[in-house]
Amino acid sequence: MILGGLIGLMIILMGFIHYTSVRRSLISDYREKHLLTSLQASQSSLQSILERAIETSELLAEDPTLMVWFKANEKSSYTGQLVLQRLDYLHKSYNYASVFAVNASTLNYWRENYNLLDVVSPYDPDDNWFFEAIEKKEKRYLNFDYNRELKQAILFVNVLMGDVNDPIGIAGVGVDPSVLIHTFEKHKLTEHSHVWLIDNQGVVNMSEDISMINRSLANFLPRDIVDAVLRDTSDNLIPDQRVKQQKTEIAYMEVGDTGYKVVMAVPMDELLKSLGIIRFNFLWMSLLIFIITLVVVVWLSRSVSVPLGRLTFLAGNFAGGQLKKGIDRELLERPDEIGTLANAFETMKKQLTKVIEKVRRTNEDLKSEKQELVSVNQKLKVALEKASESDRLTRSFLANISHEIRTPMNSILGFAQLLELEDVAEKDRTVYAKRVVKGGQQLLSILDNVINLSKIDSGIIQPHWQLVDINQLMVDTHELFQATALQSGIQLIHPRQTEHHVFKVVSDPILLQQVLNNLLTNAIKFTSEGSVKLGYRLNGNMLRFYVSDTGSGIPPSQEEAIFEPFHQVGDSTINRGGAGLGLAISSKIAGILHGEIGIESTSSEGSTFYFSLPV
Repeated sequence: MILGGLIGLMIILMGFIHYTSVRRSLISDYREKHLLTSLQASQSSLQSILERAIETSELLAEDPTLMVWFKANEKSSYTGQLVLQRLDYLHKSYNYASVFAVNASTLNYWRENYNLLDVVSPYDPDDNWFFEAIEKKEKRYLNFDYNRELKQAILFVNVLMGDVNDPIGIAGVGVDPSVLIHTFEKHKLTEHSHVWLIDNQGVVNMSEDISMINRSLANFLPRDIVDAVLRDTSDNLIPDQRVKQQKTEIAYMEVGDTGYKVVMAVPMDELLKSLGIIRFNFLWMSLLIFIITLVVVVWLSRSVSVPLGRLTFLAGNFAGGQLKKGIDRELLERPDEIGTLANAFETMKKQLTKVIEKVRRTNEDLKSEKQELVSVNQKLKVALEKASESDRLTRSFLANISHEIRTPMNSILGFAQLLELEDVAEKDRTVYAKRVVKGGQQLLSILDNVINLSKIDSGIIQPHWQLVDINQLMVDTHELFQATALQSGIQLIHPRQTEHHVFKVVSDPILLQQVLNNLLTNAIKFTSEGSVKLGYRLNGNMLRFYVSDTGSGIPPSQEEAIFEPFHQVGDSTINRGGAGLGLAISSKIAGILHGEIGIESTSSEGSTFYFSLPV
């Protein structure tokens, strides 16, 4: 009876484990084959609609005829007729709810059917979308608004024309939201599930429920879930979340490269209704099996003692290594559990025989491992050769720096010895003293560069991040090198078109200043006549500084080598000073600041060194 109870308990435990496994399998199957598939279908439908609308809007915003007409404040009636034909053609060809273009200068709102719809005004709340798009400086901008003429709500796709910092106007199309809402409703998994289209700020741009549009997604989902959706750029899901005291599955996916995401929330209770049936079947089946087990165990307990004793004896023989003696034939032919156990012992004997054979083969495999050791030794040899190469580079470095230090040191010693002479004229003595000072300054500069290069290579120098006023940095740098440029007979140019705008980035001002100093020093040093230009420009999310000169330029074959230590380009007969370390240090600092440094040069026309930083 005790054995029957234990077996029944094990059956119940195994049933529970099976139920749990089935539940997890159903949930996993649902997430992979239903939830994500449905989300993918909705995302694909939205992506095709939005990407076509965005592509049409971008083509319209880049239309040269429209841009020329807007820049001329719409004075050419012939050009205007061509533009309006273009708007009407797009409207009829693609069946958009609206196709429009708004001039940033005249504030005229043009649309299909060759008419001027309105003149937008900052005092009209209905026109806030136009001024908000220009203020945000977003190239693409979606807004959901009510069109008074069409008497319906429309999802507008707006694209800035020209430079985002000084746009000519806005062009775009209006998409009938019923098409998108139908897509949402078509791919909803359950009655109470929701699908949203959100921007990168978490604002709902489209939903099957119109009242949710233009509101933050945080109004419908917990804030931490919304932050996780906005933060993650991969296709993903957030399972088992509590939304309004209800377990909910959250799935989200980016809509192509539009910058928007589609989010789906499905209540867990509506997904796996079959689990209740599985739970009920599990309970009554376990009870039935438990009763049957009690009856069967009483009968089995009387018919297994002798066979089990025989099997125990044979198992002892197997453990002692006596594998030649087999299991009794009558035990193997039994149709019950004893027969199964006897066959299992027979299988175990065969497996032990195979293990012994496997051990023999393992010994043979050891021979092949010896061959692998030979291969490892060869790799060690290659590593030693690399270490030898490192030692050679170290000796080369010492030889170069020894040569660079010896040049100014010889100058210092030579002129110092001349100063020791008693019959040296006062005028010559002054000249010699200046030569000694100049040699000392050159020697000090070389040592400083070597120390800085060593600190960077060893990782001692780390950036100290802080806000840097770029315009002030450029003004200070220009003033620092203005006198040096004048002494060299060249003009130092610094465009100041952005002085009215405070532009700050996070960087290390000292390291940033050092790179600009090195680039300007080289530009002035290698420019015999003409000018050197210092400036910067913002390109997407990269801030690019540039230093242009009118010097002799750098051959293409030397453009990579100039960023190596001790490498200099130019006439070897002309001593321009320096050890060739400035660009090498600048290149390493660029890496520390997560930026890049490069050159664009044309022989005999000049060079432009640029230094880019992520904003």
